[in-house]
Amino acid sequence: MAPVPEDNAAIREPGPDASAAGSLHLPLSPAGADRIRWVSIAATLVAAAALLVANGTGYAAALGVTLGLALVVAWGWPPLTGSSTPAATTVVLAVASVAIVLSALRQDLLWVPAAVAFGILLAFCGQLVRRAGREGLVLTLLSSFGGLVVIASGTTAVVAADSDRGQAVAVVAMAAVGAAVVTDLLAGVRAATPFLGFVALAAAVLVAVVVASRGAEVGTLEALGIGAAVGTASWSFRRVLALQPAMLTVRGQAGAGAGSVLVIGAVVNLFSVLT
Repeated sequence: MAPVPEDNAAIREPGPDASAAGSLHLPLSPAGADRIRWVSIAATLVAAAALLVANGTGYAAALGVTLGLALVVAWGWPPLTGSSTPAATTVVLAVASVAIVLSALRQDLLWVPAAVAFGILLAFCGQLVRRAGREGLVLTLLSSFGGLVVIASGTTAVVAADSDRGQAVAVVAMAAVGAAVVTDLLAGVRAATPFLGFVALAAAVLVAVVVASRGAEVGTLEALGIGAAVGTASWSFRRVLALQPAMLTVRGQAGAGAGSVLVIGAVVNLFSVLT
């Protein structure tokens, strides 16, 4: 029996289209990460603002906006995370997005795990029918799984729109996410690089406390926790992806921006149910 070729990402040579696909084999230099990503900034701000308005409008609006952002993630996520079959991974995530987000029609979220399991099944089925061999199989599956986690996290925040408490938490969280974006504007300042995390944390906490003080649903200590959690998580999400070659493209930046807003959905859900 012929030996099975190794699928070791560390020893494979990158293909000629590695940069376009957002391959993990060709990370940008640290200096390349320290630049302002305008599309990512715009996508983050638009996504946060859309969810802020949608949560204040009602459950259906929150569900629709979340689905739209999930589809953006499905489009931009595969090249960001090194999928060897980005088109197929996009299809898997897009179909799974519909199932996962619509599972929130049941407000106890009991259908969400089943919808995520459906997405995992789709990811494996997509690899069973691929014709390009097994190269990059593990990274491609991890790309799909990571996208499912981001989308599922965003879906859990939909239920916040069903109560005054949840809506207030969502407003504070989205305001904090928007405030943390100011850190992205400092990416090109070399002297500020070691302090970017602290700037994101401080900006998010400050804005969260100010926004929370305008209502009675969210206390100051809760606002501190919400701001610290969502601000640092959202900024870190974009920062971790900054070295990916796909961040040089509109597609990659849009996926990173939308994903950095959806990924904090679990935090919104957690604080909305705490009393």
